[in-house]
Amino acid sequence: MIGIRPVEAATKVLQVGVGYASHPDTLWASVRATAMARTGLQGTTPDMILLVTAGVPSQDAVPMIRNVLGPVGVAGGATSAIMTHNGALGAGALVVCLANGDGAVSGVAAAAGEDLADAAQGAARLILSGWPFRMRYPRGLGFAFAQRGLGAPAEAFLPAWRRLMGPKMRTVCSVLSSPVVYGSSHADPIVSVACLEAPYATGLGWADGFEAGSMPDREALVRSSAAATLTAVTRLEGDAARLVLVIESSARHRALGSAAADEWEAIRSEVPARTPCVGWLGESVAAYGRGVRPIDAHGSLVVVALGDAPRC
Repeated sequence: MIGIRPVEAATKVLQVGVGYASHPDTLWASVRATAMARTGLQGTTPDMILLVTAGVPSQDAVPMIRNVLGPVGVAGGATSAIMTHNGALGAGALVVCLANGDGAVSGVAAAAGEDLADAAQGAARLILSGWPFRMRYPRGLGFAFAQRGLGAPAEAFLPAWRRLMGPKMRTVCSVLSSPVVYGSSHADPIVSVACLEAPYATGLGWADGFEAGSMPDREALVRSSAAATLTAVTRLEGDAARLVLVIESSARHRALGSAAADEWEAIRSEVPARTPCVGWLGESVAAYGRGVRPIDAHGSLVVVALGDAPRC
């Protein structure tokens, strides 16, 4: 069990708290990780939580988290592994707590649907309905978690989502390796989505994949992952990074084998020393934003950097 350092308190910027715990009981791990993440907010109540568990989900941890923190929005799901300070954990929980800065709002939604595109529109409508004073096209950052077995890659989520959210909401979608996503809806949800709507500094980095069935050059994969991280951090354009999230396809992680530790070390070397850098694995990963377009790429990786300074 390891906690990540608290971020310095501020009243007009986004505050971030990150925690993770390794344990086969995902409920226990989620509660422990939530307590660690909460300390990073230094008494501030979070407005939104990302929860990603690894291993076999024992119970839905969301009610327990809300018992501790109140009626906070929670989005996420269960997958094969989470990425922590020490690399991949196959059993445990990752919790990211976010407290909005002045003038910012956040929203979460879980949606059912006939397919991933249908659920994307349903989630977008739910989130937009909670932002009565939003811009025509909200600006911010979104994370979508889709359950396994939908028969569509992560990129299938993004076109339908963007038709409602517009071009300014940079979004990452990951199809997880489990049929479990966290959140409630009128029917069994197939996607869980979280959004920050504000002019926070954000950066996306993309690392190409490789052909299925091929034997990729491991050193090339490590270099491209480091380059994607540098791109994401550099796009903050001088603003201090509060958080770096790495969403990696399981195929890439498997192809790296013993070099996965080298990849994680290379990624972290591009992140400021005191900035939390965590993430998770997904069966399929896609993103849309500055310099990144949704494509179905086997073995891809996306890096998201979030800065703390509002930008005009």
